[in-house]
This record gives sequence, structure tokens and C-alpha cells, in this order.
Amino acid sequence: MKTVRVHIQSLPAYTPPGVSLFLAGNFNQWQPGDQQYRFRQNGDGSYSIDFQLDIPVLEYKITRGNWSEAEGDHKGSELPNRVSKLGFAENDLWVRVESWTDMREQARRYGNPGNVLLLHPHFYIPQLGRHRRIWACLPPDYWTSGRRYPVVYMQDGQNLFDNPGAAFGSWGIDQALNRLFLQPGGTSPEVALQPIFIGIENGGVCRINEYSPWKNPEHGGGEGAQYLDFVCNTLKPFVDEHLRTQPGREQTGIMGSSMGALISLFAAVERPDVFGMAGVFSPSLWFSPEILPFVQQRSPSFPQKILLMAGQQESKTMVGDLLDLYETLLEAGHDDHNLHYDLHSDGVHAEWFWAREFEHALRWLFGDMPAHTHGVSGEFIQFQLDEKSKQLIVSIDNRLQQPLLEVRDYCHYREFRHPLRENFIPYADWENCLYAIRLLSGGDLVFSRRVHLNQVETVKAPRKRKIPAAKRLAGKLQTILV
Repeated sequence: MKTVRVHIQSLPAYTPPGVSLFLAGNFNQWQPGDQQYRFRQNGDGSYSIDFQLDIPVLEYKITRGNWSEAEGDHKGSELPNRVSKLGFAENDLWVRVESWTDMREQARRYGNPGNVLLLHPHFYIPQLGRHRRIWACLPPDYWTSGRRYPVVYMQDGQNLFDNPGAAFGSWGIDQALNRLFLQPGGTSPEVALQPIFIGIENGGVCRINEYSPWKNPEHGGGEGAQYLDFVCNTLKPFVDEHLRTQPGREQTGIMGSSMGALISLFAAVERPDVFGMAGVFSPSLWFSPEILPFVQQRSPSFPQKILLMAGQQESKTMVGDLLDLYETLLEAGHDDHNLHYDLHSDGVHAEWFWAREFEHALRWLFGDMPAHTHGVSGEFIQFQLDEKSKQLIVSIDNRLQQPLLEVRDYCHYREFRHPLRENFIPYADWENCLYAIRLLSGGDLVFSRRVHLNQVETVKAPRKRKIPAAKRLAGKLQTILV
């Protein structure tokens, strides 16, 4: 059985007050007024319902109790069934009701023009001989400001906006842009820098092939280079010609999730002359083992802001893979100030999770983040180095449960695991290499940093003020935790 939670984020302004809302679908014989599936109203005015199901695909609609009063599109016309694949033990679905089919006149009168445009219904990809729909999500003030805007190119365009065809749910980026714009202080720099988002629909059966430049023997791939060439040399010139964009690399980003994150990462590393920033959500690094060597071998020729995001509930390898990517970006020469990662304890591989974190990504990529800290905290652990006894002295926060220290050896491909029952760890057999030190509490990752012990140098103390070697080396070690 799977847990399903459906959240209604917004209703039309003309919805009758005190109305009862119901969920009807393939789970209850499409009964429009089933009391068992009646939404509850929350304190903030939103509506939600949760229940258990044992079906792979959920089809549903929202009604006011009968089919003559069902949800409609922005014009009040009949809406296709919403479809969501239930791939996880817990599934959160976020929707908004655009209109009611019995209130078409009100929909025409009060419906605001959306900021989502179908930029091209059948855009040709000459590099691959295919066609694709292209969407644009514009900042709320695009039609009135006369300004030019940064641009972010996003993969899986079907899932970016709230539409019934988003089989895995929606990121709701149009809603996010509206919320940011309407916040108090809506003229702040972060709002002024709201970008245009270009949604490139995936190619369905061609999606995996297009989203990896390398072939996976079981799953395909191999067309990523051609796809990237299409984005850079065919689509971007079209967008810059038809919309008021800021075309420079500093104002151009790329973003995606899962396989879309893999191709976005490849694009940022391969074409830093085009993309000055990237949002990489839950990247499918397992698909292409070539990606990390590729990243490591390409020193950045321009500064780039790269945000990495994943959930600790996604897979057994996701957290480690994402941290390996972060460390590889550092090794390649990326400035840590321009890198940011977040690893959320409740995050899963799903649109609702990426949608929830999208606004944070937008703020970090386009806003000023002077107090930049990674999402895995470093406040729980401190190191000291005892040179005489060759021991690493570890002090940890007493809030940690079942603390475990993992030390990954990049020179000899080894990994040490130290349950921290004692705080003294011998390091004589692993002092001349590059390591990743990771602290877990009850199985959750709470700290990760790279350590170069071979860079610790003995500093001569002034003759009249002798400083213990351990203290000197501890200070050095602190400076090389990156």
C-alpha cells in the first residue's frame, strides 16, 4: 500500500465560500461526491486529503460534489484527467484548481492571463532530426517592465508547470515566480533578477538517449552532445531573438532533475562559455560512470555557480554520489564559494521534492548568499591533530546518535569506518593522500569535507613562545578542510 497526499494550493477567486471539495478517480469508481474522499480545509486556507492505495497509476479530478461542478482549465472548459505515477511509499501531489466547468463566464472575466507561453509547438532539432514543444515561463512583470531578463533552460518541460499531462507531478515554477514577485518587498534584487524559464519537453522514448552523452549498456544514451548542441546553437539563438533576454553567459543557466540533471551538469561543464550557472537536482550519476572523470579533467575557464540538491531517501548511493560530485568539482578548480549542496533527510526522487526546493535554488543562483553554508552541517564536529601519537582527535556534538565517521581514501580506493565510541583515531596508515571525511548520526549524514593531510606543514614557533605541535597542526588542518 502507498500513502497518497493531495494538496490543493489555490482555488479560483470566485469559488463559492464554504464549499466542499472532493477527489474522484480510478480508485473510487469516479464518484464525484464520495464522502470518504472529501478534502479537509487547513488553517492556512489550503485543502488536503491523504489515503492509502495499491495501484501503480492514479487518475483523478477535483469536484464540488458532482460532475457538473468539476475543475476546468483556465477558460472553464473540461479538463483531462490528472495522472500521477505512484512510485514511492509516500506520494505528495500539489495541484491548483484553475476554474470550475459551471462557471465559464467567471473564468473568462476573472482569469488572469498566465505567464506560461507555448513558445513553439513543433520546434525542429536538426542535430537529431526530431521535433519538440518549447515552453516559456515569463516573470510576472514581463509585459509591463520593458526590461531584459536572465534565462534558465530546463529539461522535462512537461513537468515544470501545473498541467494534467505531468505524469509525475509538477514543479509549479510559474506559481513560484508569482509568489516571489508578490512577497512584501517585491522590488528586492532577488525579484528583479527573476529569470525567464525555457521548458524543453523531453522526447519520451528518446529522453534517456538525449540526456546522456555516454551510452549505458542496459539503458541507452549517447545523444547528449547533439542535444547540447541543439540547446546552445539552435534553441538559444531563437529564444534570444524572440524574447527580451540577457544573452550573456553570466545571465544564462541550465537546470534539471534526475537524467535531466545529468545532461544539465554535462552542459555546464562542457559549455561554460554559454552557461554561467546550473541547478543539478538528484542527478542520475549512476547512469554514466564517465561523468566524474569528465568533470575532473575540465578546469573551469569561467566562474560558475552550481547548486547540487538531493534527498537522503532517494537511493543507497545518491548521497555519496552527490558528495563525490561536489568534491570532484572542487578538485577540478571550481571555487567553493560558487558551489552549494543540500541533502535533505526527507527528500525522495519525485517532483514534489524538487518543487519544494525550487525557490531556494532560485534564490541562491540569482540572489546574494553571503552566509553561504552547505546543507550538511559542519557544526557537529571539530578536529585536532596529535602529531606525536599520530592520532586524529575528534570532538563531536553530544546531540549526535550512534555517531560514525567514514574516511574515504582516494589514493588507494579504501574506506575506513570508525564508530566514535572513543575520540582518538590513528591516522599513520592514511596520512599522505586526499580523503573525504563524513560524519553520520543514526544513519543520517550530518557533515562532509575533504581533507588533505599531506598538506599539513610544521610551522616554526617563535623562540620565546613555544606553541605545542599539536596545536599548530590543528590550526593548519582547520585551514585545509574544504
